[in-house]
Amino acid sequence: MNFDLVGIGNALVDIEVCVQDAFVQETRLTKGGMTLFSQEDQARVLGTLDGQPRKISSGGSAANTLHGFSVLGGSSYYIGRVANDSFGRHYTEDMKLCGVGFSGPGAESHGTGTCLVLVTPDSERTMLTHLGISASLHPENVDETILRNAKMVYIEGYLWTGDETRAAALLLAQAAKKNGIPVAFTLSDAFVVNSCKANLVDFIRWNVDILFCNEAEALAMVETEDLDTAFNALQALAATVFMTLGSRGSWAAANGEGKIATDVFPVVPVDTTGAGDLFAAGVLYGLSRDHSLREAAIIGSYCAAQVVSHMGARMPVHSHTRVSDILAAYPGGK
Repeated sequence: MNFDLVGIGNALVDIEVCVQDAFVQETRLTKGGMTLFSQEDQARVLGTLDGQPRKISSGGSAANTLHGFSVLGGSSYYIGRVANDSFGRHYTEDMKLCGVGFSGPGAESHGTGTCLVLVTPDSERTMLTHLGISASLHPENVDETILRNAKMVYIEGYLWTGDETRAAALLLAQAAKKNGIPVAFTLSDAFVVNSCKANLVDFIRWNVDILFCNEAEALAMVETEDLDTAFNALQALAATVFMTLGSRGSWAAANGEGKIATDVFPVVPVDTTGAGDLFAAGVLYGLSRDHSLREAAIIGSYCAAQVVSHMGARMPVHSHTRVSDILAAYPGGK
């Protein structure tokens, strides 16, 4: 089978729980960010939330993007590792149900990665991640034949936290470049940027065609407090740049041309988990169907708005999937 989009990332099962801001402060976490936790420490925090309602779903940044891409009508394949345990089987079944190609569990009987997502009343998400077996993703897991006739490759920055996972991502990017396939990349988190900046700059400069980031990641990447300066500097690294600005919309630019600003679709935010991932899904789907940069950003904005309107990092079932309907509903007009 041929795939429009091939993605690679940390395959994680999301465990979402609503908490108060005080809980995030007491746990000494960076609100809105991602922190790597051991399985024991993650379980300890989760244990203090016994009795709290929780939502469990397959996740991981790139996986969320590929799911959204599939919902819109694209064909996609995801490269990631899960174990043959209850979480891994749940993950595999969920990916199959949403139409994303996935190899399924490995031989390991336990160790699927998990992400405890703490959602505060302002809809912000704070993530405590135990990578588990997803951290064992390595270059041998990358089958280059999957790229046959692919339109794009998508890579998440979280893979830069491990040597083997980074090597796997680099192999996929180089295989794509060898075959003339555009490479899209997301910085993923300011934590990733601050930890791996030198490697990221080289990777983006030589491998990335389409770069995604939010404002915090952009500012960290360029080491500035001015968004325009950051955005302009990132354009020097990648031909096309999309930067999300939360409730203020997004900016996009390609090939050094003028900046395109896109508004958000108005919704009442419930949970911001997956907002950037679904923005990327909409953008990549739009670009894969030869829509303009502005139209692609509008589709991304719609997908991001839909995902923040409910708990979880997946598009609600009532969402539009026809691009013509999405573009017609854009509040900023044609």
